[in-house]
Amino acid sequence: MLRQLRKDDRGIVFVTVLMIIITMMILTVSIISLNVTQTVTSSGEIHRIQAEYLALGAIPYFYANQWTSSSSNTITYTQTLDGISFTVVANIIGPGLAGYNTSGLNISVTY
Repeated sequence: MLRQLRKDDRGIVFVTVLMIIITMMILTVSIISLNVTQTVTSSGEIHRIQAEYLALGAIPYFYANQWTSSSSNTITYTQTLDGISFTVVANIIGPGLAGYNTSGLNISVTY
């Protein structure tokens, strides 16, 4: 009976095709997973760059505010870009521009 099973090749094609299909499915799932990961990474990078430009834009905004009559050492504003809300908080360290003793400017952007 064992000799008969060894000589019987009827199931080999089915098993081979099944192994090829399973291998192709595994490769397809891994490629799709890589694409999703790259999309999420790119989206995070875009938000980081937008936050950086908002922080850079806060510097002249804060500077102009220091020369107004209602100057404050803290400015908070919210900007919406591509449906994402960014909150910019700028704090001046020291007495402010009028005192010419400013030791630093802290700007944080959250989204």
